Amino acid sequence: MSVANEAPDASFGFFPREAVSGQVVRLVSYACDPDGSLAEQAWDLDNDGSFNDGLGDEVRTAFPAGPHRVSLRATDKKGLTTVRSRVLDIAAGSPVYVLPRPLTLPLLSPFPRVRLAGRLTKTGARIRLLAVRAPVCSRVTTRCRGGGCPFRRKSRLKGRKNLRIRAIQGKRLRAGAQLEVLISKRDRIGKYTRFRIMRDRPPLRVDRCLRFGERRGSPCPPSLRARAGSE
Repeated sequence: MSVANEAPDASFGFFPREAVSGQVVRLVSYACDPDGSLAEQAWDLDNDGSFNDGLGDEVRTAFPAGPHRVSLRATDKKGLTTVRSRVLDIAAGSPVYVLPRPLTLPLLSPFPRVRLAGRLTKTGARIRLLAVRAPVCSRVTTRCRGGGCPFRRKSRLKGRKNLRIRAIQGKRLRAGAQLEVLISKRDRIGKYTRFRIMRDRPPLRVDRCLRFGERRGSPCPPSLRARAGSE
């Protein structure tokens, strides 16, 4: 049975978010092809309809004061394209060069949700469902350790539908086994969720924030805890 080709995603961000006239703006692509890989990423920075102002997943430029419409075109290997546009409001003024401050990354939006369902057994739990809801093109990595685990590590890009980790469905995990779900995307704060299978009681759950490149997450800053908590 043939599977329909999904259109690529062409989302992107820009930094700094409150740039002034003449300040270099960094435009970062988060584009991907949910069911393959991209053939091209092309930028239109002057809103002339031609994507000839830059190629690749990152470009840098400066703008005069005023609103500027910027577009990214993502093309997959089958020729399907998606265009995403955003308007950058550049303030009047001159760039002030100071020592760089730590970059405050935004949360993935909508923030990921991880759902585990099943039933308790005498030795642990039988898993009925492990599902992830996250933005398209997020990287979802699942790790399993302990008795009953059918795999050690699986990783894939999230498509446009909710993602089910089917390899774990119906499996019996023994008490002490751990399931870890890592959801990340470039230049975003993602989510780390860990389930520890217990005996005679529901799994112990831990939710943390996950910065790109981290392996186990870290406690969320106080300002993000309410938005990044568990379901």
